[in-house]
Amino acid sequence: MKRIEKTKNVVSNSEFSPEHEAYPWLEEKVYAKLRQRTVDLVRQSVDALLKGKQRVSLSTVAAKSRELDPEHRGISESAILDNREAREYYEQHRSWRGSSRKRAKPLVVATPAPPGVVKPGRDEQRVRQRYLRMSKEALVERLITTERTLAEQRDRWLSQQDEVLTWRLRAEAVEAQLQDLKANTSRGKQ
Repeated sequence: MKRIEKTKNVVSNSEFSPEHEAYPWLEEKVYAKLRQRTVDLVRQSVDALLKGKQRVSLSTVAAKSRELDPEHRGISESAILDNREAREYYEQHRSWRGSSRKRAKPLVVATPAPPGVVKPGRDEQRVRQRYLRMSKEALVERLITTERTLAEQRDRWLSQQDEVLTWRLRAEAVEAQLQDLKANTSRGKQ
């Protein structure tokens, strides 16, 4: 941890480091009271929401706590989650229970299939969703395979273009010879 030198109004970071335990009186007089206040407000808020047959969520509990708090400060969502006792009470009564259906498992690709023919009218949103379910490793393998295939196709295309150019030059040379031959034979007849 960085250590800041003490100057006139600057305090060292080492004074607040985890190595120094909190002062016991601070724990008793401040933190314990704050924790209990959070628990009490969560209980009151959850009970009021249940009594009013309202949804119990972090945001509704935090909002209801501001209404019920005499100082109208309430408690934050993070205070509920960080306080073990308050969180347990909230989780016992929350409306959301999670989905019973299983999430789609990510696609596991042992050996990436070489990219096949890509149809021009394919549903790209569906393809995007399929890629998002794939692992990073599978995507990297697929990308490397695609790049390799693209490089091979480019090499093939370049060699074919070289061959086409060679045949075109040969054809032009033969055509020029044929033209010369025709010109020579037409002169010879005259």
